[in-house]
Amino acid sequence: MRAEDVADLQRALAARELDWCVVGGWGVDALLARQSRAHADLDVLLGVADLAAVLGLLEERGFVLDHEWEERRPLSGAPALPLLGAAPTSAFVLRDAAGRVVDVHVTDVDGATPLWATDRALTPADLGASGRIAEVTVRCMTAAMQLQCHTGYAVPPEQLDDVALLEALLAAADP
Repeated sequence: MRAEDVADLQRALAARELDWCVVGGWGVDALLARQSRAHADLDVLLGVADLAAVLGLLEERGFVLDHEWEERRPLSGAPALPLLGAAPTSAFVLRDAAGRVVDVHVTDVDGATPLWATDRALTPADLGASGRIAEVTVRCMTAAMQLQCHTGYAVPPEQLDDVALLEALLAAADP
């Protein structure tokens, strides 16, 4: 997933007055306002209220369901969405013909409560940081919460650099 791809999706969301929170590797790079490494995907947290509209936009751009994550849960009361097939779930991956990948985890109407199976607690403030990708402003997870989300499991080698960058960001913010 190239920076230009992420910026293009963000501009398309903004044009429709939609939003998501960029997390993961692109979330780290957004906080840095520069790309630190290549990214296989774009990880986002998406509020359930915008789910149908955002998936409609992604479907228009050729994205299809690639797979659902084990931690997914059914979204009770949510209507069937063509892109996801039957009843939508809270954690899934979309892919387009060019190989671009968007990894989606759905939050509640407050925008922060995870609807997938997780031990992480999030607050709106955790998802209220701002960053830049290819000169486009994106909402992203704070450095402190990104760092917390990189604990409790064996961090893959490519994410070890993300952890070091997050630690440096936090150290620079707290002299």
